Amino acid sequence: MIFYSKPNYSKHLHDWLKRGRNWHIEYDDYLSNHITHNWIALDAAGVSQDKMQWWQNVYVNDAINKGTASAAKGPEMLAPPRHNALDYTAITDVNWMHNIQSTRIAFEAYRDFFDNKIAKLGLSACLKRYYPALSEGMAGAAMHAVIHTGWAVDVESDNMASEGLAYMATAFQPLATGTHHSQHQLWSPDAPNAIDALKQILINDSVSQLTKRADELSRTDDYERLNRGSFQQRLITFDNFNEPMAQFLNDNVILRLPNIGSDLTASIEELTVIAASAVYGSDNEFFIVHGLTSLHAVLCVLPHLDEMAQRQALAYWFRALIATMIIQGNPDSKNTLTALKTWQAEKNISNNHQLSDDDKAWWLQTLQATTDSLDEHVPKTVYVLKRWAEWQAFSKASHDIFAKTALNIATPHKEGKLHENLWFSNSPS
Repeated sequence: MIFYSKPNYSKHLHDWLKRGRNWHIEYDDYLSNHITHNWIALDAAGVSQDKMQWWQNVYVNDAINKGTASAAKGPEMLAPPRHNALDYTAITDVNWMHNIQSTRIAFEAYRDFFDNKIAKLGLSACLKRYYPALSEGMAGAAMHAVIHTGWAVDVESDNMASEGLAYMATAFQPLATGTHHSQHQLWSPDAPNAIDALKQILINDSVSQLTKRADELSRTDDYERLNRGSFQQRLITFDNFNEPMAQFLNDNVILRLPNIGSDLTASIEELTVIAASAVYGSDNEFFIVHGLTSLHAVLCVLPHLDEMAQRQALAYWFRALIATMIIQGNPDSKNTLTALKTWQAEKNISNNHQLSDDDKAWWLQTLQATTDSLDEHVPKTVYVLKRWAEWQAFSKASHDIFAKTALNIATPHKEGKLHENLWFSNSPS
């Protein structure tokens, strides 16, 4: 596709990514394993092999962050791979769509299935065959499954891509698109453009009630028993056809995309700007950051899909982002709207911004400045924004939003501490 170009990565990266199978895809009941994601970002920063090992030590054993108030994991928190009982059913083409939402018991079986399919078909053909059906559930696992898949595809790691597809299958979570829902339209060339649609959603008086209702419903027994964490349980409420959250998505969230046969680059640029502006406007709100890193994942897979599947994947992502913003209370939406208004005013000044040598150096230095971060979301976010800038397919106005967002998340907090808003902090020497 016109917008996409492959990254440069080291000859050692695939060996590191293979290590990801030493641990289960989730830990501590429902948290997603990010170890491979940050290896990709660190590799792009040109770090040494010792630094890659440092990250493994930090993430697996929490050797540095252990005991601090902001520690997310205890020692040896990552779980080893799980082995299913011998009588657990195999996953084949006959039943692969009938064992979804079963990460705790079926992940390895699905991974074996996709290992075999990638070996037989090749990664691109496997994506074309299976990704379209799985993309409907990309809201599962706080979008980490689709992140795992797309980031693997970007660096051509069959090993990690198989894990990602297995995770998409077992964490599958649609948002008001199943057969029991009312008629819905994912995308249309006649819908309002994505930025105008987002503006209308953010200023809609009913949205605050949806936020409240999703929270209330997620605390009921049926949702608590899912044990997927507060965010995911609130997100799942949007798939309940008896609730207003589902109807809101179907009435208001239709992504404007051109007809089959037309290029998607302009629409994709708009979505990258929405994702970056939302991160910047919310001051790096944790789950909105996942909206940005998951969009990158979807974009990396698009070249392998047919035109209808491309449009559906983008529309499913847009639904997931809107639902995320609603359940998180539309944090600092005024700042997001201001950033989008500025972009709309400036976007036509120059197109296809070409990076100068100084631009390239700045992006590399900004990513390198984050490689000591104990929160992997910081380098991951900067890495995505750097990749989008390097595609050189978007306007200078878009590049400026990417750079502003990267600088905001990479700037050390004045207190020098880790905070929930993900501001960067150097590890102790």
